Amino acid sequence: MRILYIDCSLAGISGDMMLSALLNLGAEIDLEKLSESIVESLDGVEQLEISYNICSKMGFQAGLLRVVFSDCKDCRRGIELKNGLEKTLERMSIGRKAREYAVKVLETLLNAESIIHGESVDEVHLHEIGSPDTLVDIVGTTLALENLGIFEGIKVYGSPVSVGFGLIKTEHGCLSIPAPVTLEILRSRGYPFKGGPVEGELATPTGVALLVNIVNEVAQIHPLINPIKVGYGAGFRELSGVPNILRLIYGEQQLRYIQEDVYVLETNIDDVQGEVLGHVIEKLVENGAKDACVIPITCKKSRPGYILKVISGCENLDDVVDIIFRETGTLGIRLMKTSRFIVPREFKMITVRIDGTDFPVKVKVAKDLEGRIVRVKPEYEELKKISSLTGIPIRELSSIIEEKAKAYLNTS
Repeated sequence: MRILYIDCSLAGISGDMMLSALLNLGAEIDLEKLSESIVESLDGVEQLEISYNICSKMGFQAGLLRVVFSDCKDCRRGIELKNGLEKTLERMSIGRKAREYAVKVLETLLNAESIIHGESVDEVHLHEIGSPDTLVDIVGTTLALENLGIFEGIKVYGSPVSVGFGLIKTEHGCLSIPAPVTLEILRSRGYPFKGGPVEGELATPTGVALLVNIVNEVAQIHPLINPIKVGYGAGFRELSGVPNILRLIYGEQQLRYIQEDVYVLETNIDDVQGEVLGHVIEKLVENGAKDACVIPITCKKSRPGYILKVISGCENLDDVVDIIFRETGTLGIRLMKTSRFIVPREFKMITVRIDGTDFPVKVKVAKDLEGRIVRVKPEYEELKKISSLTGIPIRELSSIIEEKAKAYLNTS
């Protein structure tokens, strides 16, 4: 399985850094045609030149995109940028999936601007974002992603994004970092970010809009990957002690099973009744925990107790922590970030003949990424019903159905 890892944990991300990194990774796009298309599509743009070169950032060779333009407008409305994007996409003959991505990126930007300024998406006034280089970043990145085949089933991981710290000057005065629009985009998608590592704005609205719309999974540690290509995109500023680069790693995962990042939560309990713990486990699973169990232990002063152990994804972590604290009364929870392998599974309805009678049975089928069957397990309620009709014990019936289901699935 081919994957792309966007590492924006060092110097953040901007639109030009993303496009530069993709070009450095090997994407081939017609920058001259892109420039001409934007001039023809966006009212007020009189001249636009796009160039790409290799530069050095603290000894690292990285791609650097330069955009020079002459624009008679210092502000545009949302509808003007939307129309300009549609016309540019039409002139560049972009495919359906790529077109949808570009439109989503701009919608993400405009929705955030609309929320921050209290204006409609079409009428919101755009200053920095309304300039033609926004279309260069969006359409150029879209073309590069399409050229590399990223829209064709390649999984994209992204690191938490570094946003910098301090203050920035904008058309609306001096603002704290991250800028309000950048923060709103990250908030709306639940995308994690961190401050630093240097002062200044490291993540721009366009950069994070491109990021959140292409990443399938956030990985705080690098996923298991056999690297094939690495691309570096440079920002213009020279940062203190940090190379101003965005890194893209393109490679493949030669795995039979799915790897995912999870959190393991543990707490020791010696003053909660068993019935309460049973209720806690049910509530945790209902609220998104991937697994939960209780392990008997001996606590301080030889008191009998339990370890409540829970596995959770990042998206449900806050709810899981809240349930553990409120329902058990514990005063502390241990938290460990780790990875796990899981087998993809699905439910199928099959027909099984038992003692001359056909029974429809719902079975859980687990297959590895190469399509090999790892396990077939009939649903308990199905076994219970068939057992009552045939008189065959559930344990024996389960083995019969598993064998017949495997034979059926291997030939279907």
